[in-house]
Amino acid sequence: MEFRLALFFLSFYYLRPQDWVPGLAGLNLVEPIIGTWIIVLLVYRSQASPLPGLLRTPHDWLMLTYFVYIMWTTPDWNYAFSDILSLTVFYALTVQSLTSWSRIYEFLRWWNAMILAVATIALLSLIGIDPTGAVELTQSKAGRLSIGTWLHNNPNALGHTVVAVLPLSYLLFFWKGTVSGRFLIFPLCFFLAGATAWQTESKGAFLVGAGTILLLFVIGRHRIVQISTIVIALTVGISGLSFLPRMEHMGDIQSDEGVIGRVMAWEMARTATREYPTGVGYRQFKALIDWVDGTRVYHDIPKATHCSYVSIGADLGGYGLFIYLALLWVSFRSILFLKTGSDLEERCRRAILILLAANVVSGWMINRGYHTEYFLLIAVAGAVHRLRVAEYLAKKTEEENVEETDAEPEWLGAPAGGLAVAGSTGQGGVAFPPSAFSVSPLLDQQEPHRPSRGQAKRTRRSKSEPLKVPWNRLGLIDIGVTMALTWLVFTIWDYVITMI
Repeated sequence: MEFRLALFFLSFYYLRPQDWVPGLAGLNLVEPIIGTWIIVLLVYRSQASPLPGLLRTPHDWLMLTYFVYIMWTTPDWNYAFSDILSLTVFYALTVQSLTSWSRIYEFLRWWNAMILAVATIALLSLIGIDPTGAVELTQSKAGRLSIGTWLHNNPNALGHTVVAVLPLSYLLFFWKGTVSGRFLIFPLCFFLAGATAWQTESKGAFLVGAGTILLLFVIGRHRIVQISTIVIALTVGISGLSFLPRMEHMGDIQSDEGVIGRVMAWEMARTATREYPTGVGYRQFKALIDWVDGTRVYHDIPKATHCSYVSIGADLGGYGLFIYLALLWVSFRSILFLKTGSDLEERCRRAILILLAANVVSGWMINRGYHTEYFLLIAVAGAVHRLRVAEYLAKKTEEENVEETDAEPEWLGAPAGGLAVAGSTGQGGVAFPPSAFSVSPLLDQQEPHRPSRGQAKRTRRSKSEPLKVPWNRLGLIDIGVTMALTWLVFTIWDYVITMI
């Protein structure tokens, strides 16, 4: 039942019925969901965790560190506690519910289905079926498709969400899939997601979609295929992007008013990171810019950063950004270097990598640093890591319980006395097979013939290869990689400000 609650929460997150279903507006549904989920896990759990406990992986410890750091640096303790606590709890509940590979696979399929449901709602609004009030919202966005939910009330957010379906549905239904999956389900998924992304006219979403599709032909492929794919993408692929809506203006972004406004917000956020090493506080950064329109000057206009890394850097400082990136890194490490044992596991591995990559790239163009999606992604990666560690511990226990024996070979031939009651004479006596006795008059009995060495049946179990201890503790490599990622984020951040 806990797994069904995980699927229900995923539906609740993407569809957000409280935003458009009559009677649900204004209701706080998060706390009842959390309470029910906890009770189910404690009392009615249907499948035990493969690795019991709350703090068993680097993902768990980093998530706890993230929570503590946010609470330590925030000036508004009450607001931060209620908000970040629910996100952290959803992470923990999801990890505890994804207790097998089959559950992880079904969770990813449901994830794909919920994004498709969002795409379907958006497309239906174009033909007059509009339960969320999307038509009016789309008109206010210059005809760029949006829907009336908090999560997707602007075209960029909608576009970045639906493009993940393009590679995800390929892995779930086309790659080593059934006939119906390849030629019916996958084309339908691709059409719904592609049509929705086209209508949003989101340049960033197009780039993310192209990048994640490129990864399909890089992850797990032969080196020649990888190189050929990258070469084609850098030539034909880049040229093809120019035919997408609004992509012809990509070369002129320095004169784009929207981009200029974002960069001004980025500059203010960068100043905040220098003045406040631990940030201004959880969700406290607000960029207010002055805008000149002809002869008129508008003061203190709110402007969003449209970037997860910039927003978190300003709110939580360099240290908070470090933890945020560390969570992404350990998730990538758990999945990228995972050795799978079946097509199901490999399908899940590639799908999670695609979702992580899409989130990382989209983070430069939309602000979802505090969205539930980030915490769910870390939870899925953490659940996979738990399965890997649990598998190792189970094999290790089995190895320790198996006693090595050095017994003598057990010969296939039987001793003479072993055939003493091989048959009956029919007269109350016992008949012995002639082969049990020697035909030589000099010997009363002869030892039976020993088989050759190849025929010997030995009982001693051969030693198995030593188990490889899985990574399950943060080390210098993880710290070094995360420091490099943090430095890279600040370098790109400064470069964009300088160039634009």
